[in-house]
Amino acid sequence: MCLIALCLCAVIFLMLKIRPPSVLKDDGSFPKEAVLKGTVCDKYLKNGSFFLVLSKARFVKGSIPGKKEYKVIVKLADRKEEGSEICPAFLRYPGAGQECLVSGRIYIFEGSRNPGQFDMAGHERYKGVDFELTRSEVLKVSGRTDPVREGLFRLKHRLSLVYDSLADEDDAGILKAMILGDRNGLTDEMKDLYQRAGISHVLCISGLHISLLGCGMYLFLQGRLKRGRPSEKVFLTRLPAGIISMAFLILYGIMTGMGVSVKRAIIMFILMTIAEICGRTYDSLSALSLSSLILLLMNPLSIFDPAFVLSFTAVLGIGLIKPAADIFFPVSDEGPLGKLLEMLKVSLCVNIFSYPLTLVFFYRIPLYSVFLNLCLIPLMGVLLVFAVLTGITGLISLYPARPFAAVCRMILGLYEGVCRINDKLPFSLQVKGCPKIPEIIAYYLILTLIVLLAYMHKNGRIRPAAAFLKWGSVCLLAGAFILIPLKNYPKIEVIMLDIGQGDCIYIGTGTGKTVLIDCGSSDEDRIGKYKVIPFLRYKGKKEIDAAVMTHADKDHISGFEELLSLPEMESVPIRTLIMPDTALKDEAYRELEDLVRSKGVNIKYISTGNTFRIDDVMFTCLHPDRGYVCEDRNEYSTVLSVSCGSFRGLFTGDVEGRGEEIMTKRAGRGYTLLKCAHHGSDNSTPEAFVDRVRPEVTFISAGRENKYGHPGPETVRRLKAAHSLVFVTKDSGALSLVSDGREVRISKWLK
Repeated sequence: MCLIALCLCAVIFLMLKIRPPSVLKDDGSFPKEAVLKGTVCDKYLKNGSFFLVLSKARFVKGSIPGKKEYKVIVKLADRKEEGSEICPAFLRYPGAGQECLVSGRIYIFEGSRNPGQFDMAGHERYKGVDFELTRSEVLKVSGRTDPVREGLFRLKHRLSLVYDSLADEDDAGILKAMILGDRNGLTDEMKDLYQRAGISHVLCISGLHISLLGCGMYLFLQGRLKRGRPSEKVFLTRLPAGIISMAFLILYGIMTGMGVSVKRAIIMFILMTIAEICGRTYDSLSALSLSSLILLLMNPLSIFDPAFVLSFTAVLGIGLIKPAADIFFPVSDEGPLGKLLEMLKVSLCVNIFSYPLTLVFFYRIPLYSVFLNLCLIPLMGVLLVFAVLTGITGLISLYPARPFAAVCRMILGLYEGVCRINDKLPFSLQVKGCPKIPEIIAYYLILTLIVLLAYMHKNGRIRPAAAFLKWGSVCLLAGAFILIPLKNYPKIEVIMLDIGQGDCIYIGTGTGKTVLIDCGSSDEDRIGKYKVIPFLRYKGKKEIDAAVMTHADKDHISGFEELLSLPEMESVPIRTLIMPDTALKDEAYRELEDLVRSKGVNIKYISTGNTFRIDDVMFTCLHPDRGYVCEDRNEYSTVLSVSCGSFRGLFTGDVEGRGEEIMTKRAGRGYTLLKCAHHGSDNSTPEAFVDRVRPEVTFISAGRENKYGHPGPETVRRLKAAHSLVFVTKDSGALSLVSDGREVRISKWLK
C-alpha cells in the first residue's frame, strides 16, 4: 500500500509539473461585473465582512473562458456585530444548501510573481476555489436550507462568540483556530511568533486534535477512560461506540471546514476504529497510504498543498524513521525518563523526515523546535479539553465557563512566554533557503540508506561494531542537514523583483553577499513583508550587506522604511545604507536618514567616482556629483555601473533631464544589462543614450495596469531598434540574470 501511494504521488507530481492545470489569469479581458447563480456550501465572517462560498456556480450575466461551473467566494457588504448573541446578518443571509443569485465584481487571485512569494492563486486552487466576487449583493435566494450544515455553521458562530467574550483578541484567535478551524482571527504577530518557534501546528486542527477528540469519545462511550471493568448496562459496545465516534468526527470536520489534515486524520481514525471493531491489527503506515490515495483521487492538486505534504510527512517520520531510531538508540528505562526520551525520539523523527520539505515551504528551520514541542505538546491535550469545555459551557452561560477559559489563558500565556524566550536564544531561527529537487532526492536517499542499515543490522545481515554503525549514521545524517540546501553561488546574480510600480533589484555575489538597489512601490502596500523578505529567505539570506537608495521617491524607498520599522525577528537587517550625496535633501530624504540612524544602521554617502567592491563585483558611481544641486529628485538619482568579469550592468534609478545627459557622457560603451530608468517612461532613455550604451538586455520594472502607461512604446521601440532584449516585470514577473563572469543566462519567473 505504501509503495502504491508513493508511486501515485510521484506520477501526479510529475504530470502536474509537465502539464500544469490551467489557472485563471487577470489579463484585462474579464468582465468587471457579473451575475452568478450557485449553491451555498460555506459561509463565514472575516474582518467585519460576510462571505459566502458558492459551489456549482454558473454565469447568468458575463462570462470568463474555462469550465461551465465554478466554486466562488462571494464577499458581501461589511456587516458589523452589534453585541447580539448571533450577528443578525449571519442569520439573514442565505442558508447552507440554498441556491443564491449574486452580483459583483470579479477578482482573480494573484499567483506568485516572485521567488518566495505566497501563491494565493495556488492556495485557493488547492481548495477548489476559482475566483472571488467582491462588492457583491444577494439578488435572490431559493430552495431549502440543509439543516445539518446550517446548524453546524450557526454552532460554529456561537462558539466563536463565546471565545471572543472570554478571551482577549490573541487568545481568542488561537482558540478559534485550534478548535473551530477559523484562522481569520489570528493576528500576524501571533502567527509569526508561533512559526518562529516551530509550534505553528498548534494554530490549526491537526491529527493530534482529531486523535484526542475521536479516541477520547470512543473510549468514553465504552467506559474505558476509567480504570476497572466497564459496566455493560451503562456503556456501549465497540460497534455503536465506533459509529457514534466516527459520525461525530465527520460532523466536526464539516463544521471546521474539512481541511486536508483533518480529512487525513478522520480517514485514519475511521480505519483504526473499523480495525478494532473487526478485531484486526491496525497498521498506521497502511492507513496513511490509503488516506493519501483517497485524498489524491479526490483532489490531485493536494500534492502541492503544504498542509497535505507536512501532515503526511509527520506521520511517515514516526512510521518509518522511529523504528530505525529504536534499533540504534533503544530505551530500556520504563519510567518518566524513558517516556521523555521516547517523546524526544518521536519529535526528532518528525523533524528529520520533514526537514527538506519544511524548507521548501518556509525556507527556515526553528533550531529548538524539537525541545519546545517536547515541553509544550503534553499540555496540548489539557488545552484542548479545557478549550472544548469553555465552548460547550459558554453556549449555556458565560459565567460557569470562565474558570475553564482561565486555564486556557494560562496555558496560552505559557506558550507565548516560551516562544518569546525562544526568540532571544542564539541561532534560534536558521534561514536555509529553498532546496532544489536534486538536493531533496539526495537527502531522502541518505535517510533510506540509514534506515536500511538499521534493519540489516537488526536482522544480523551486517555485523560491524554497533557504535561505529550508530554514530556513523548520525554523522551521515548531520552532514545531510548541513549540506541541504547546498550553497553554490554564481559570481553575480541580478534579480529585478516584481513589486508593482516601483523598483527593487537584488544583486548576489559569489560568496552569498547581498546588495539591494532601491526597495519601494507606489501602488502596492507592505512589499517588504510579503515580497522582499520572503524572497530573501527563499535565497537563504539572513541580512542585506548593502542597500542603495537611488533617490527619495516613495516608489524607491517605501520598502526600506518598512524593513527598518518591522520588529527585529520579523525583518531582515540592513548593515549599510548608501545614499546619494546631493544638495536636495528634502523631508523624505531626511526622514529616511533619521530612521536609519535610529536603528543603528551604518550610512554611507556616494557621489561620482566613488567605488566599492563586494567579492568580485565592482560598483562605480557615475552620478550625482558631490553636493549636486537640482530641483527634482529624479535628476539626482544614483547611477551605478556594475562589473564582474566580462559582465557590465548599468543601474539608472529614475535619472532624467540634466542628470541623464551627464550620465550619458560618463557611461561606457556596450553593456550586458541595462536597468531602464523611470520604469521605461517615454521621457527617459533617449536615443542618444541608447546608441551609446547599446545594452544586450534591458530590464524594466512597471506595475500592471499602471496609470502612466509604463513602459512607453517609444522607449521600447528605441531599445529594440538597438537589438536589446527587453523584459518587463508586469509581463514576466521577477526577472533574473546569472553570470559566471563570461556567459549570461536570463530567466523569467512567469513562464
